[in-house]
Amino acid sequence: MAPPVSGAVDAGSVALLDRATHLLLAVTGGDDGSWLPGLMVGLFGVAMAIAWTLQRHQRRELRDALNRFVERHDGWHLQAWPCGVHANQLVSRFEATPRGDRRYGVESAVGGPAEVEISGTTVRCQVACFVWFHERRRTQRSRGRHARRTYDRRTELVAMCQLPVHTHRAVSILPESALGRVGLTRSGQQLESESFNRRFRVEGRDRALVVTLLDAGLQELLAAEYGARGIELSDDLLVLSGEPTHRDRSLAGVAQTYPAILQDLTRLVRNIPPPFWRALGFQRPAPDPAADPATPPPPRPAPPPPPRPEDR
Repeated sequence: MAPPVSGAVDAGSVALLDRATHLLLAVTGGDDGSWLPGLMVGLFGVAMAIAWTLQRHQRRELRDALNRFVERHDGWHLQAWPCGVHANQLVSRFEATPRGDRRYGVESAVGGPAEVEISGTTVRCQVACFVWFHERRRTQRSRGRHARRTYDRRTELVAMCQLPVHTHRAVSILPESALGRVGLTRSGQQLESESFNRRFRVEGRDRALVVTLLDAGLQELLAAEYGARGIELSDDLLVLSGEPTHRDRSLAGVAQTYPAILQDLTRLVRNIPPPFWRALGFQRPAPDPAADPATPPPPRPAPPPPPRPEDR
């Protein structure tokens, strides 16, 4: 069953429509008996009502799609804080989570436990998929008038994994700019592969750690499958940003991208070379016999020897 839509949103939309209608009446002079202002108001009201109805329908579709997606994964649910991390701890921490000029935050977040392969070992980590939004200020000037300030809303698709280790040194692998690709402006860590340097901008204060991470195998995978994506590590968080190459059409809205970005995230973690994990002090978790019924129980201690006759 679809969850109920908040009535506060609907009431706000109605209030907005009411204020806009009164404003239009004031501008067009709706009380002068002319039929034209009334027609304009009617058309404006119809347009606003249609837009509000479509937005409400899209919100319901997205909510239903997110619920269907989390039902596919045990322990997953809708989240306000991805992986338990508040938006204030994410803002400006990654290139994918900028502050902007006004509002920012998390939308459509889902997450829960997922099994990822680290250095050949299956590890259970907290994973989240969400949309990061922020607003950029734009100023428009016209002749003889004051500057008009508006805000553009921008979004970024993000998948995040909470790792069992800390990097201690932030590492980012982002698509290189157009000028950087032709060699005019290039910054960051330069690797042996010139073709990789032209496609990606790598930042990291620990060069040895960066070189250990970007071995030949991972460079080849990133160039082939993640060319337009951003990959960032900070403390125990790994972030993959950008649009995937395919969508799940059985879902709606941004939820169509979540199965693909989750798959891309787990594949990325699986292909990170073992020396990188060893450099961070990763240790394989001890096996839990209770989790595997096929594991034989530990041997019982031998019974004590019978007492000797002289001890009786």
